[in-house]
Amino acid sequence: MKLQWDHIIHYIDGLDSFEFPDQLLDIHEGGRHEQLGTFNYLSYTDLSYIEFIDVFDKERLKKSVTGEQRLSFAATLERTVYQEGWKRLCFRTDDIEALNDHFISCGLSTIGPSQMSRTKPDGQVISWQLLYIDDDRMDRELPFFIQWGEEDESRHEQLAPLFQPLRVVDITLMTQNKNQFIQNWTDWFNAKYDGNQLLIPDGPIFTLMEGDKESIEAITIAGIDHPSIEVHGATYHFQA
Repeated sequence: MKLQWDHIIHYIDGLDSFEFPDQLLDIHEGGRHEQLGTFNYLSYTDLSYIEFIDVFDKERLKKSVTGEQRLSFAATLERTVYQEGWKRLCFRTDDIEALNDHFISCGLSTIGPSQMSRTKPDGQVISWQLLYIDDDRMDRELPFFIQWGEEDESRHEQLAPLFQPLRVVDITLMTQNKNQFIQNWTDWFNAKYDGNQLLIPDGPIFTLMEGDKESIEAITIAGIDHPSIEVHGATYHFQA
């Protein structure tokens, strides 16, 4: 069972008319999550990506975020009152059932794995399974976990034309309880801790800040020489 960073979600109100400033990132139309009332655009670096998300039907979303969907990314939008910015992290695995067993062995409750899908503009249906940690004691939006319906090799072949010569090298997270945060990530996700950084293989560094809230603060993208910018509530840093 492996665990890798898959994507980060950035909520933008008015996504259908959005262009990334100075066209620093290529953005491609993703599709619609019909059952959730959301749609997305995607910016790939490799198999990992930034997901820009918006809502086409808030009433549908509100009705959908019950039961297994109460921990979904769509429910996060509702809980944060549609405030723009960074929302959630997602990690991918090659064995979501084994990951579920691991979380249960850690004393955690889970929701899933549950089957999901979306329809691309060309009519192709993309499917995946999702898993959530169900812990009411947490005061942050926890990462969630995905297993795609196709192997990485097949997805790489299909998506390679969309890849940019860029890499997300750092994701900065703020927490009110640094020690507990580190303990959770090392126990649950097998992360390694080094200084103020949490490390998961084949992904960005997760830099921890201690502060007055639980949040995703910023990402750093390598391969672009440009000053830092704030885009619809989300901070982007760049390095050449």
